[in-house]
Amino acid sequence: MTPAWIDGLAERFARGFRSGSVGLRTVGREAEFPVVHPDGTAAPISELWGPLQRGGGLDAHHEGDMIVGLTGPRYGYAAEVGFGTIELVGAPCQDLHELAGMHDEAFGRLCEAAAEVGFRVLGAGIQPVTPATVALMTKKRRYVALHDAIGELWLSFAATASDQLHVHMGREELIAATNLCNLMAPVVVALCANSAIAGGRDLGVCSGREHEMGRIGVAAGRHGMPMGPVDGWSGHVARLAAMEFLVDRRGDEVEIVGGTFAEWVERRGGLPDDEAFRAFLVHEHYVWNTARPRSAHGTLEMRSACQQPISEHLAAATLSLGLVQSAPALAAWIREVLPADPWPTMRAWHARAVLDGLAAPEPIPDFLATVLDILEDGLIQRGRGEQAYLAPLRRRLAKRTNPAQHARQVFADGGIAALIEHSAA
Repeated sequence: MTPAWIDGLAERFARGFRSGSVGLRTVGREAEFPVVHPDGTAAPISELWGPLQRGGGLDAHHEGDMIVGLTGPRYGYAAEVGFGTIELVGAPCQDLHELAGMHDEAFGRLCEAAAEVGFRVLGAGIQPVTPATVALMTKKRRYVALHDAIGELWLSFAATASDQLHVHMGREELIAATNLCNLMAPVVVALCANSAIAGGRDLGVCSGREHEMGRIGVAAGRHGMPMGPVDGWSGHVARLAAMEFLVDRRGDEVEIVGGTFAEWVERRGGLPDDEAFRAFLVHEHYVWNTARPRSAHGTLEMRSACQQPISEHLAAATLSLGLVQSAPALAAWIREVLPADPWPTMRAWHARAVLDGLAAPEPIPDFLATVLDILEDGLIQRGRGEQAYLAPLRRRLAKRTNPAQHARQVFADGGIAALIEHSAA
């Protein structure tokens, strides 16, 4: 029997999503980029705050004396776990065209600031030279606490750069879409992995992000592709509540908790009150599945894609939007071609895709080609012409080469210098 507090928190969490039709889904992007010196070593993004602010329209945010971000009316920048990674965050957009225009403006401003101080911005999913150590970590309070709570595995976050998309979702469709998009994790990794070269060497995998971060909370499926689907809102809350409650945050105060979130609630008497809900929103922020509902934003966040090559920077966002938009059609097709439980098959493919990218065998012939066709239909139905942004994904599939596979070849042929030239804006 489900504890009453789980049902209570699930009801509160679901309330963050609009009931009924959401109309045209808005999209928002969190795009992280490694910033490096000309030799490929990580460069301190703190030196970019001044040049970025000189353009005006950006307000600084501080943690103590340290600037941790700049925010404007349309877009902003944030310090990430690694001091050499910057995140570009934009306001919600009506479609991918608007998103592209806003991103191009913000990214151009970033590149100008980087050039001013002699840095380069990379379209890559990981720092290519500087290893993920404590020395690379931005000393935000919560990052230090998470390192204390998780240990050395947390440091993988200091080197990596993801490309995350938020898609506006309705309450009634959210759980089914979450399950489907988590099931599609190997599709995203196979097509968009771009984190193969780190610490100055070939890691031997295409997605160093998924490989390294996937070692956090393995038994619970805390990162990447979950162990299986969830059954309803209470199932979602129950799954997360069974995971370790790593850190709690109240304003500027950060506390290492320990034990599961469920144990924390039971110690408080099992009450689904405001304090429990506040704490749950903190807790679920540190569960990093491929697709995760974000009640505070009313969105489904897609987060397993590496940052993409600069010339194809919308590839992952387009794939993510297409998966969400086409979730019902994709689910119906999966039931036809994988009539037994598809999760073991797709988890096995995910593991191979992390290693081999598009060289990994697909579950059935033309699986990826059919998925892209279904996604194109879904994007066409949005009526915004966004299906044009699928072109890079189709080219990758035709060549059976994703960005990581290409980067590995560039590195093998010319070393780090060639890789930086290949990846830099």
